[in-house]
Amino acid sequence: MTTQITIIGLGQMGGSIGLALAPHKQTLVRTGHDKRMDVARAAQTAGAVDSIHFNLPAAASNADAVILALPLNEVRDTLKFIRDDLKEGAVVMDLSPAKRQVEAWARETLPPGRFYVGLAPAVNPARLLDLGGGLDAARADLLADATVLVCPSAGAPEGAVRFATDLVRLLGAASLISDSAEADGLLAATTFLPRWLAVSLVEATMTQPGWRDARNLAHRSYAMPIAASFDRDDADGFNEATLANRENVTRVLDNAIESLRALRDRIESGDRAALDERARAAQSRANEWLAERRLESYRPAQTKKTDDAMDDSSLGGRLRRMFVGRWRLPGADREGK
Repeated sequence: MTTQITIIGLGQMGGSIGLALAPHKQTLVRTGHDKRMDVARAAQTAGAVDSIHFNLPAAASNADAVILALPLNEVRDTLKFIRDDLKEGAVVMDLSPAKRQVEAWARETLPPGRFYVGLAPAVNPARLLDLGGGLDAARADLLADATVLVCPSAGAPEGAVRFATDLVRLLGAASLISDSAEADGLLAATTFLPRWLAVSLVEATMTQPGWRDARNLAHRSYAMPIAASFDRDDADGFNEATLANRENVTRVLDNAIESLRALRDRIESGDRAALDERARAAQSRANEWLAERRLESYRPAQTKKTDDAMDDSSLGGRLRRMFVGRWRLPGADREGK
């Protein structure tokens, strides 16, 4: 039997997941939904999904797993829309960068027997410096060789977690089990801080009187963080996610402010030796990280591609054995007494 995976939100990440699953059509059925009909149709034409549903509950009704590839500000309402149509044993996963918030919404929204597992994906090291967004930027290898944090909700059974990690492996990525609080702390530094520093960079330069003359002199070091940090389609979701994770975000912003103040003081005092030391140390750490990122040397050894290949045909069977089978067994025992 085939396993149905419904992808809600067919932008860059949702489209990339669909494309990555395309080689497994014999065992996986990919259903898609996007609030924009033209995007949904384009995703089907591109081969990211096998079928599309414009009705949201209908898209989720027969799914073994639902992936919410949505901005955070759309996740809660989506959970409410699909909750009554999720079949027993369904696993709901989301990709937003606020895992504790979504876990709380799932806990208050999902009926018994439906399970939430949060995902926080990085991207393929070879795609690290790619720019662009939306479905046009979707790539089948976007998550290949990447690490994905897998954040099971409290009480999620082993089968739901294993389903998520198997799915991650089908995408060519490595799973790293985490709890939502830990994930939020890591995402504050790696996702939120760079984007808010880009906002600060724009405010500190483009609002100044000399910007009209300076704008044509800006180099790549200026353009790259700005180009990578502003996603028009995700602005509302990112701002909501920032507030949902405000304790961690303010902590990493304080770290950045402290570092900037120290740099400012060294520059003001003309301390060349201190500047050289800080610049060399930062460059060394940055180069080391980039090299490790490209070589995957930091990835969990048990989840690298050298592992035995996963049999994707087991996804549906595992879900049925771990969930439906377990639930039926006690009932069958009672009926036999």
